[in-house]
Amino acid sequence: MPRFVLAFAALALSLAPLATAASARPDPPDRALVVMNLAAHPDDEDGLTMAYYRGNQDAVVYSVIATRGEGGQNEAGPDLYERLGAIRTAETEAAARILGTRVTYLDRYDFGFSKHAAEAFAEWSAPRTGFWQDRDGLALDADAGRDALVADVVRLVRLYKPDVLFTNHDTTTAWPDAQHGHHQAVGIAAYQAFGLAADGSYHPEQLAEDGVDLWQPSRLFVRQGGFSDGAPDAYDAAVPVGDACQATASRPAEACADRAVTAAAQHVSQGFDTFAPRFRRDTTYFALLAEAPGAPPLPPDAADLAAGLAPNAHAADLSLATMVDSQRLPPLDGLAVAAETVVPSQSVYVTWPAGGDRQSVTVEPPPGAPTRGLFAAGPQTAPLSAGQLRVPVPSGTPPTAPAHRAQYTRANGTPPMLYAVRDGGRLVAGGRLPVQVVPPATVDLDASPIRLASGTTEIPVSLTVYDARLDTVSVGLTVVGSDDQAVSFQVLPVAAADGGATFTIDLDDAAPGRYRVLAEARTSGCGLPWYRVSRPAAVLPDVSVAPGLRVGFVRSYDGTMGDALRVMGAGVTDLDSTALASGDLDSLDTIVVDIRATLERADLRESFPRLLAWVERGGHLVVGYHKTFEWNPGADLYAPYPLQLGRDRVVDETAPVTVLRPEHTLFTQPHRLTESDWDNWVQERGLYFPAEADARYQRLVTVGDPGEEPLTTGLLLAEVGRGTYVYSPLVWYRQLAALNPGAWRAFANLVSLPLVDGRGSHGTR
Repeated sequence: MPRFVLAFAALALSLAPLATAASARPDPPDRALVVMNLAAHPDDEDGLTMAYYRGNQDAVVYSVIATRGEGGQNEAGPDLYERLGAIRTAETEAAARILGTRVTYLDRYDFGFSKHAAEAFAEWSAPRTGFWQDRDGLALDADAGRDALVADVVRLVRLYKPDVLFTNHDTTTAWPDAQHGHHQAVGIAAYQAFGLAADGSYHPEQLAEDGVDLWQPSRLFVRQGGFSDGAPDAYDAAVPVGDACQATASRPAEACADRAVTAAAQHVSQGFDTFAPRFRRDTTYFALLAEAPGAPPLPPDAADLAAGLAPNAHAADLSLATMVDSQRLPPLDGLAVAAETVVPSQSVYVTWPAGGDRQSVTVEPPPGAPTRGLFAAGPQTAPLSAGQLRVPVPSGTPPTAPAHRAQYTRANGTPPMLYAVRDGGRLVAGGRLPVQVVPPATVDLDASPIRLASGTTEIPVSLTVYDARLDTVSVGLTVVGSDDQAVSFQVLPVAAADGGATFTIDLDDAAPGRYRVLAEARTSGCGLPWYRVSRPAAVLPDVSVAPGLRVGFVRSYDGTMGDALRVMGAGVTDLDSTALASGDLDSLDTIVVDIRATLERADLRESFPRLLAWVERGGHLVVGYHKTFEWNPGADLYAPYPLQLGRDRVVDETAPVTVLRPEHTLFTQPHRLTESDWDNWVQERGLYFPAEADARYQRLVTVGDPGEEPLTTGLLLAEVGRGTYVYSPLVWYRQLAALNPGAWRAFANLVSLPLVDGRGSHGTR
């Protein structure tokens, strides 16, 4: 079912020690092929199609991902931002080992959901490696960000030399048909890079890099139909991804679609371990977006994106890293490292069962590794008969761990050391050594901004010592004011075995406002730091809930709201399964249901009718945001009146908030809110706003992205019997973690309703 084609004008915009899971390096296939998939986030990969081309067609498959998913939600724990990026990087690498793909990250920071490519290009025009990084004064330029992303894709096309590019992301930027703004940006970059990679006038400096040459892919495809069942109305190629995939070094023979589902299930932080089977399809459908001049025409009703293309010589000339990551080489049985972390100026010790006179083991860098540092002296080699190899790590070698800090220094997420086993020069085995290069010691602070107090504040600093020669490390802690002047500085000797220390900081009568906390691991009290971390901090104005408020907290994977309520002076009880099923709920004034708790807590799903009965007796229930698939099927159990969630988001954190009933108790007690209390939010306003809400819900605020009709379901309040029920899709948890004073005051009001005066029509308990 042909759709459309846009043609670009030229330069337009049996060795005993070896494992037997797979054969040695295969002979070049009869039909050598290189394909590249482009995606915005780790969960956007087209795993089905990549599994097919690696496992069924024996193609070389590269996966290029723009971000590390830092701005998403974490369904497996509380880690967010760059720590979440490190988790998703590790999950992506685990999936890639199953698929047999080589992953490259473009390290654009995932700043959260975006509706427009222009915003993504602007945000990506300035380097960013942390959510809490100070970005004041940065000049963001969408045109510069666009060119930089296109140039990075062009460089990889010139380096990897694919025959075919394919992506899930199209170039549509007009709603309602547009995708996520990051997706739009990647789709646009793929389209432009397709025509520019062979243009010698476009970023010619790239051509000075080894292996980077002018290259013209033959075809660019965009996937059609999303993840819905059945064929879309129009498409140009239907790939039979349900066909068989051959065995690799790590996988048995199986259906390619099944292999892709197993790979998708590695994305635990996105919940894919639960619903990856939903992604299974026997066919993926594509529209031909562009083809090169002179490329053979795509046959009608094609079942192959590369149908009719000539063999690609580069598919038979692979780097060791690509051979290893694509599972084309078996590992060396019994290979081990003495330690999985190594400090610069020390050595990595590798051992294996001795044997094989003609064989040698080499530890070497991946392609593109800097010549300084670890491999400045070149690869290290020993005969297989030696059974061991010492690899020195020179001082100055850049650390690769902790992952959430080191990930932005390397385009690939895997450890940097590769090993190869050769027999008479022929590769017969290979793999990656699970070794990370680390500083002598590292320190860390709480992942979120740190709450300071006027007077005394205790700040814990964790310490990890990797250098076994160190018994004690000097740990320094500095608190810096908004004028960049230190208001407190301490250095403590901390024993390696203690794992950290708690600093007691006396800020006297420090004024409410923004501060910064720096922690350092030092060689001595006055030496240069080995390792430094920094966190935003704040002294909050007096924010408290109504005196004596008793709150039950139904914790999900996050917990930020419950932790903040304790700081505000509430008596907080975590409600476990027994408490939900049979506990004395009537001793509580308010119950707060954590974000996405119906996904996380089966006991909550079963006990929700009991919570609603408690509301009718006079309780006050506050429910945080959920996603459609985890809420709508059980909505009649989770809400007193009909309430169906939609997919609307307000992604501009500065979007105006209009309070429709400013004299309502929720906006006056115990704190009178003003317009400024909605300022300085981070990342977004809210997610998955209710699309349908019964008329018995009071709509108390409106909020909407610029140019869009404001949404009226950001804060819903219903009277239920003698009690009250609140549903709010606003991202309170991010604002509480960010120590936003206005959000703290508003949330204190939200939970205090049962105990404050002047509640109007809400009555008394």
